[in-house]
Amino acid sequence: MHEEGCVIFFLRFTHHQFPPFLSCVVPRTASLASHVLSPNAQHSTLTTRRSTQNDVRLSVRFSTFIGAARTNAPISPMFDALRVPSWRSLSRGALVSFGIRVAGAGLLYGLHVVLARWMEAGGYGTYVFAISWTSFLAQFGKLGLPNAALRFIPEYRTNQERGLLRGFLQTSRGLILAGTAGLALLATVVALLVPTGDWPLSALLVGFVLTPLMGLFSFETQVLRALDHYAWSYAPNYVFRPLATGLGVGLLLWGTGSVSPLSVLLWSGVVFLMMVGLQQWGVRRVLAAGSTTPERHPRRWLQIALPLLLTSGFQLILRKTDIFLIGMLVGTDEVGIYFAALRTAQIATFSSFAVDAVAAPEVSRLYHGESDHLQSTVSSLAHWYFWPTLAVALGLTVLAEPILSLFGAAFTTGVPILLAFMGALVFGASMGPQLYLLNLTGHERDSAYIFGLCSVLNIGLNLLGITLYGAFGAALATATTLIVRSLWIRRRVVALTGIAPSIWTALQAESLYE
Repeated sequence: MHEEGCVIFFLRFTHHQFPPFLSCVVPRTASLASHVLSPNAQHSTLTTRRSTQNDVRLSVRFSTFIGAARTNAPISPMFDALRVPSWRSLSRGALVSFGIRVAGAGLLYGLHVVLARWMEAGGYGTYVFAISWTSFLAQFGKLGLPNAALRFIPEYRTNQERGLLRGFLQTSRGLILAGTAGLALLATVVALLVPTGDWPLSALLVGFVLTPLMGLFSFETQVLRALDHYAWSYAPNYVFRPLATGLGVGLLLWGTGSVSPLSVLLWSGVVFLMMVGLQQWGVRRVLAAGSTTPERHPRRWLQIALPLLLTSGFQLILRKTDIFLIGMLVGTDEVGIYFAALRTAQIATFSSFAVDAVAAPEVSRLYHGESDHLQSTVSSLAHWYFWPTLAVALGLTVLAEPILSLFGAAFTTGVPILLAFMGALVFGASMGPQLYLLNLTGHERDSAYIFGLCSVLNIGLNLLGITLYGAFGAALATATTLIVRSLWIRRRVVALTGIAPSIWTALQAESLYE
């Protein structure tokens, strides 16, 4: 009674004392009880709830406060999303991981700025081209085992199956080393035998050598995440690695007066080695040493892991096609400018990145339990995906040239590329949490199918766009693919789940209450 009384008093007070600031619409008294009150207080408040139905209204609009009309304001539904249980029930680990990733995003962006200034467009582009190939080969050489770790490790720990846990870790590390080393060797042979023209061959070869280390690094990250040690999982990747890379390269510049792509790649290898050692030490700390004999079931593990590789592999192809084709067909100078513009455009998606921490568990919970509330929750989340993304994108549009000039004077030619990407990213944000609605509702195969065909489409469009317009053509091609993918996913989500996740659906539904 005390909790509801406080809420009712507050809403009555603000409604009568501050009418210019608050207008209350869409009664959701039952929602108040389920989201604000503790379970043991809900049963005693039914009478009070009925008597105060006209006073308690939870969709509070700050429309007059911001100078807008009392209708057609999108602010209230955004704050409705704050009432979903996941916002209040996020674990400490999830909050820690989010904070680390936010800090890491800033550190990584800063690292790319200083690398671009120290190596200029050509050297920076060479580094990006080589490390992108490292990431690409590592992704497929990992065989999907890092994602499989998120399934098997919690299961084995819960069931106290230490033999299976040790066997999974040892077998996965061996398979990843074999897979990444095999792909690196194959890529080296191809690069040496096939005429590569102006490709940065030496940088590519060093990048290939780093593939096994990057594969292990990714696996250990997911292992620690599966063990619920979020700080150990995310800090090496998002904080320690960019700091160590920047510090080492800075000392190299101070000592020698210059920095080359080769030296940065070599130092990156040292950093990867240190991070893998740190991660494995963390895993050993969590899993106390024992004499349990490892049990190995590689066939079963790969049966689960390889389908997971399919979707993540298609996603990576979609992300890397443009960089690879620009490097092969245009040159590494354009790769550097293109990548700087892409990195900057991705700042606009920060709010989506933040809301993802809530969207995934909330969508899954409601779909499997309270499906009647799923549409309203998705519509509320759609506001958080779209409006902050749009606001940041508008700011980046105004400040595009000075921001890109942080990388160097030559990078300001990437403004059109930045604008093309921001258009696609804002459009994607307008579709809301639709990818989760597909992946977390048993329709992963549809997701893989869409990503696979969009990857093929992206290759074709990039070849055409780069031939006609160079790096800007690649940006147009990739942006077009992202828009097609968003529309396709939305169509499948509506057809398969009956949920319309876009901001346009949310705004249309709200207009019915006005």
